Amino acid sequence: MSAQEQTESRQNGEEVQQEVGQLNGDGQVEEQAVTLPPVTVRIPSPSCPRTVPKSQDSTEPRNRLTLYPQPTETIQDLKILINDWAGAYWLGPYSLRLPFVVAEDGRGKVFSKKQDLSEIRAGERLNEWLEVQDAFAHLEDDQERVLEIVKEPYGEFTARQSVLRLLELVAPAGTSTNTTSTPLALQSGATIFESVRDGLLPPNAETTYEEIEVELPSGRKGKGGKKELVKVKRAVSNDKSHAFADWKTEWASIPLATLPVSQPPLEVSPCVKTIQISPFNPPPPHLRQLGHQLYLQIALLEGETVTVICSTRGWYVSKSNVNQFDAAPRPAADGSIPAPTHSLIDLLHTISPIFSERLSKLAPLSAEPPALDPISTVAIPQAEPSYPWLATSPKPATAPEVLRTQLAFLHTGAFGADSVDAARDWNEEIQGIRELPRGSMQERVFREKMLQKVWAEFDQAAIRAVQSVARGDIPPINPAEDSRAHMYLQSNIFITQGDSDALDAYSHLGGDAAMRISHGKDVAGVRLLNKLDVDGLYMLGHTIVDWQGRRWICQSILPGIFSNRRKEDDEDAAPTGNDEDKKEKKEDWVNVSGGSPTSATSEPPAENAGDDEAEVSDLDSENPMMIYGVDSERQTTIHWDAATHKLMAQIGTAHRLAAHKMRDGKGEEHEFYASAEVKGLRGTDGRRYLLDAQRLCPVDVEWLEKDMEGKLVGPDADNEVQGPTYPHRLVMLRPELLETFWESELKRWARGVADKAQAKKNEEAKAEASSEAGPSSEKVDGEPPAAEEIAEAVAPKEEQHPAVEAAAAHRAEEEKPVDASVIGDIKQFELRFNPDAFVEQVPTKDSDETFLPAAINDESDPSVKAVRDASVFLRSIAIPAVVLDVLTGNTSGLMDGQSLSKHLHGRGINIRYLGHLASTIVQFSAGPDGKEKSETGHLASLKNIVIQEMVFRASKHILRTLLNDLQPETVTFAVSHYLNCLLGSSVNSSPSATFHPIGVSDHEDEPAYVSLTPEVLRKQIIEEVQQRFRWTLDDTFLTQGLRKKQLLRELAMRVGFQLAQREYIFDKEQAEAASVNGEEEKSVNGKDKKKKVKTVAPKRNTVFEPEDVLTLVPIIKSTAPSVTVAEEILEAGRNTINRGSIDLGLEFMLEALQLYENIHSVIHPEVASVYNQYSQAVHQLARVKIQQVAASAEGSDHEQPLGLDVTTALRLQRQAVTVAERTLGVYHHETAGYYFNLAMLENLEGNAQQALRYFRHVLTLWDVIYGPGHPEINTVLSNVGVVLQAINETTLSLSLQKQAYESTLALFGSAHIQTGQSLHQLTQAHFLAGDMPSALSTSEQALAIFATRLGEEHGQTKEVKKNVELLRAVLDNVERQKERNEQVKKESQERLRLARERVGQLGAGAGTSAARGRRLGQGLGGGNGGVRIVDPAALQAVAAAAAAAAAGTGVSSGGQHGVPPVEGQAEGVASAPEGVVPTAEEISHIGARGTESVEELVRFIQGQQQNQAPTARRGKNALRGKRRTGAKR
Repeated sequence: MSAQEQTESRQNGEEVQQEVGQLNGDGQVEEQAVTLPPVTVRIPSPSCPRTVPKSQDSTEPRNRLTLYPQPTETIQDLKILINDWAGAYWLGPYSLRLPFVVAEDGRGKVFSKKQDLSEIRAGERLNEWLEVQDAFAHLEDDQERVLEIVKEPYGEFTARQSVLRLLELVAPAGTSTNTTSTPLALQSGATIFESVRDGLLPPNAETTYEEIEVELPSGRKGKGGKKELVKVKRAVSNDKSHAFADWKTEWASIPLATLPVSQPPLEVSPCVKTIQISPFNPPPPHLRQLGHQLYLQIALLEGETVTVICSTRGWYVSKSNVNQFDAAPRPAADGSIPAPTHSLIDLLHTISPIFSERLSKLAPLSAEPPALDPISTVAIPQAEPSYPWLATSPKPATAPEVLRTQLAFLHTGAFGADSVDAARDWNEEIQGIRELPRGSMQERVFREKMLQKVWAEFDQAAIRAVQSVARGDIPPINPAEDSRAHMYLQSNIFITQGDSDALDAYSHLGGDAAMRISHGKDVAGVRLLNKLDVDGLYMLGHTIVDWQGRRWICQSILPGIFSNRRKEDDEDAAPTGNDEDKKEKKEDWVNVSGGSPTSATSEPPAENAGDDEAEVSDLDSENPMMIYGVDSERQTTIHWDAATHKLMAQIGTAHRLAAHKMRDGKGEEHEFYASAEVKGLRGTDGRRYLLDAQRLCPVDVEWLEKDMEGKLVGPDADNEVQGPTYPHRLVMLRPELLETFWESELKRWARGVADKAQAKKNEEAKAEASSEAGPSSEKVDGEPPAAEEIAEAVAPKEEQHPAVEAAAAHRAEEEKPVDASVIGDIKQFELRFNPDAFVEQVPTKDSDETFLPAAINDESDPSVKAVRDASVFLRSIAIPAVVLDVLTGNTSGLMDGQSLSKHLHGRGINIRYLGHLASTIVQFSAGPDGKEKSETGHLASLKNIVIQEMVFRASKHILRTLLNDLQPETVTFAVSHYLNCLLGSSVNSSPSATFHPIGVSDHEDEPAYVSLTPEVLRKQIIEEVQQRFRWTLDDTFLTQGLRKKQLLRELAMRVGFQLAQREYIFDKEQAEAASVNGEEEKSVNGKDKKKKVKTVAPKRNTVFEPEDVLTLVPIIKSTAPSVTVAEEILEAGRNTINRGSIDLGLEFMLEALQLYENIHSVIHPEVASVYNQYSQAVHQLARVKIQQVAASAEGSDHEQPLGLDVTTALRLQRQAVTVAERTLGVYHHETAGYYFNLAMLENLEGNAQQALRYFRHVLTLWDVIYGPGHPEINTVLSNVGVVLQAINETTLSLSLQKQAYESTLALFGSAHIQTGQSLHQLTQAHFLAGDMPSALSTSEQALAIFATRLGEEHGQTKEVKKNVELLRAVLDNVERQKERNEQVKKESQERLRLARERVGQLGAGAGTSAARGRRLGQGLGGGNGGVRIVDPAALQAVAAAAAAAAAGTGVSSGGQHGVPPVEGQAEGVASAPEGVVPTAEEISHIGARGTESVEELVRFIQGQQQNQAPTARRGKNALRGKRRTGAKR
């Protein structure tokens, strides 16, 4: 960053500097990225000349590689780059060393010493974690930097790594040769982006046709045989047609059977037949002593199977065969014994020419670009891959691959159970990484990168462990207890059931339902604490896996949790009189805190110190590790620790939690910040761990008091219908809501302070107040219309419900500007929440009550009152604000229940408020008298999504209950029958369930799904919706209102199962039609015995069959921490752009993007999100600059560059789409948003064809995710119309704009602002199509809407008004032109009549017959073409008549709209001196037309010019808004 940019940043705002300064570890912004000089790496030569192909560029030798390292890159990073280079891919184990320079002691010269006393010595191996800049710290900048590759001896580990490296080369991911992967489900990490990008249509897509004109001979001979033009249809090739060439006006849903869900693997030729670990492994002791490390058996394509031996020196081919082992080297063709080859790949090149030939066509040797982008094929390292909800069963089901079962050995080196090392200590790994230094940017990046890596591996291990436990492969560690309370230990992961309250710990809150919710809240709390990352507090590795109807809790093992430490802890905690022991204990606590400044320097208060010692001495013997919080087993016992309390203060400050007192069973009070139920435990490793973080946020007291057993809020709300009791009492507020409420209260406080300051200022200066009150009062009076503008932009004030006005008024009040100069210090504002307020207590064992009232409910305490206010704010402000934003079009992208849930969570609204949200939508749609009306526009689509989400969640709960405790092979029968009852009742109203007992017992009970019927299921769903969402479903909605295809997709994706890809028909009529078509096809095939009879599938009685359910997919809820260092830089970039420093802000965003890539690896959903954010920022900035250029003076260059790197934004957006498809899903709502942004960027860059392809796919995504009828689909159609205008497809563009307008009109009505916008776009389409009257009509309709909704002074109203005036002027000009042309036509016809008379007279005088005169007259009247022989006298007469006509009024060039008549010629002739007759030479055009046919001469007399195209120039009065028609910059 230059000094000038630093100055601009300081002027625009110093927060960015402070933010980035914190990241750099100092108080200044980093001036410029340090660039290191290039490093040259010397590479040895291979043994076989075929190993390294010759370079096509002679300037790039293969024996050396020049690298340009970054300052933070290590030697290991350089080795990764070297291994991917074509000249070094073959290398075996090696090290990088500095060139040898002898020292006095005979060893390599010592160049430098580091602080850790390590030496950097010439000729010795460099540490792989050494930074590159440190390796060359002894050199000046202008000195050459050289590293040498030195081969290292083999060990067993490096031998196994060489085999894995060979597999990466010969069987790359995403190809047909990769048969060793074992994913959790089918087609993992699928993507179709490249197929969409290249316009590859599905095999059964309809052929596109276009109309063309073909010349056909008329059948006449000679020159008179004119060719005729005939319109015919011709198939359009994919390279010529655009994506909308076959678009039809009616919406056509894409059949599920042809829906693209993945692209086939890339077909490549195998380099070898098979590779496998030789059965002669492991090497016997006497051969291992000789250096044998590994035996490998390889079947070559030449037909030979060799056994390759890896020794310490390298690889060689032995004399062994498949049945007999002989370790002796096989002699060469000349009888000599070859030396071992250091590289396995080099050896294969030597013994197999076909291997060399095939490998040269793969990366990194191939000179051709890869057929598929590597980002779409490489394995996903640190993210859970997506699994398509529709999949195809592989045929054959599996392929033989011996190495697949041997991968475990290649990765671990274990040949048997006795050689398997102990499982990874996940907790020590996680906590050890947390304790890494984080003082500098580099240290923070490395620390977070390691955290993300270990968390991803922990999640994968948790999935595998849960599946083993669910199958019954792992015995419980407490087999004597109830099966619902069983605990398991697998791979050092502690696994428990998360939805069975076997110990009655949640009986006062709702039992099993409360326990399931509690663990979900616990995961959210752990995620918050991991993000906060308080030094000295530790969190266990924690993951939730939902699998086969159950919720499993996976945690790393707390040190000491299984050890019997009771006696030890009692001895440690016993009070003694030895001051030395007390001092030692105190120092131990300080050290455990992690060395944080606050823990090390702060001492506990004197009065608390005594309490601390007392609490430690009174630790319950049954919980020797607990040091902080309420004991779960003994609710009256409270543990407290001063050092832990100081660390919790940081959490309280970050989450705005108030310090409050809690009383234990002895009546003693202890202070807490978080809830007392958040427990602190001390592990045997000396670390403090926090558990049970579900109560970090306060209780939703309004729900507890009003909705636990209150009336329903649905359509029956007026009937005072009391709904069933809510399933549990563990209802919490979300942290996002607390943040929103805190910001709202801060603004209200600031406005109050500013008003008081202004009032005081007015009182002190009465004389000046009158002069200054004008603008002040105008400002106040001018703000209320903002609320009216928000509301009236949607509907007229007389049609609004008061709730809309109230929400709009609150929004206007929130957005009212505040004078920050009069506020003072913001620290004066104090608002904190008590997380223990209104928390109901656990009853005693002797009590008959389910729960006891809350101990803290005094609302005179501000922190308690804040909890109540936040709960009220959620109902009265937050929910109406969501509906208002959707109503006004400020919220977009709500396509399905998943996007709705994410949006609501981001706004702090719990899913249990879906019924209240639906009720608010109904209220906003009602009239001013409160009478309900049907929802329109955005509210109608939002209500559809909300109600369908309620149905989905109710269905999910029911299905989860049915799947519980089922055997895996029975699950497919249960799921298919459930889907038939829910979605297939129209085809079969009484589907029968299938159940096959396993046969292990004669008394096997039938599972619950067998007795399920559609009627019972609908009743259960209605009850679930009433119970969980306080809403009453209409009985007909489940049979008529469901969007079944969309609900099927959400069930598959969010419950976790894959369906076979075929067409699922949900309507009985369509099913019968499909069966009839199948029978007809069968009969037709039967008529002709020569044709192959097509096999027709047997008729189905139900929509779903058990074989349609392919497999279940686990659903993961991870607690991986966020990337805080990259998030801070990204936020700094956004703030910098908002302050006007665009280039600097984009630099910040790119730096953050690189950090995301470094920490997460590229293929991660967070990286895709940052890609999209950067590209979207560039697109928005480009639009702003285009508008500025369009609004500038007419003399400015409209083609000037924008000064933005749109090319980089396009590349990143394409990668965002691919990454999103592979990690989120091909048919995910975020993927659809990325595709839309990519289409807009392609259009901005002028790539119209690509933009149309992406827009077409966006419409496909809308069809799959939501279906037809969403208002945002009209936005897509309108954008498509704009792009089509840019490629001169005006007719199709007009059709799409009409379709968008008609849909908008049906959704919003004729007076909505959205209808006006659609009319405005339709005006552009009509204008470009040349239909001026229609353009004027639509523009006048748009003007009426804008004037009513936005007012006459609004910018858009003025723009439309100018268009109306311009169109009226054009039409007036056209009318005047028509009148003028009519007058000219009449005069021409009169002259023609006179000319004919004169011709007739001349003909009579020359002796011609009357019949001949009539023939000539008929010819002049417009015969049917051809050259006719005309009498010279008649020709001369016609020429004279033409001259007279030209002398009279001139010749009009008219007939074309908008083009003025050519009057120059008439004026020229009329200005000739009176009485002077022009000669034949002066009228040159007469002679020029002397050889033309009579018809052409007549047309010339009538003023009809030939071959004259309409003028296409745009004058000053051309229609405004051209910039929106898709023209390039």
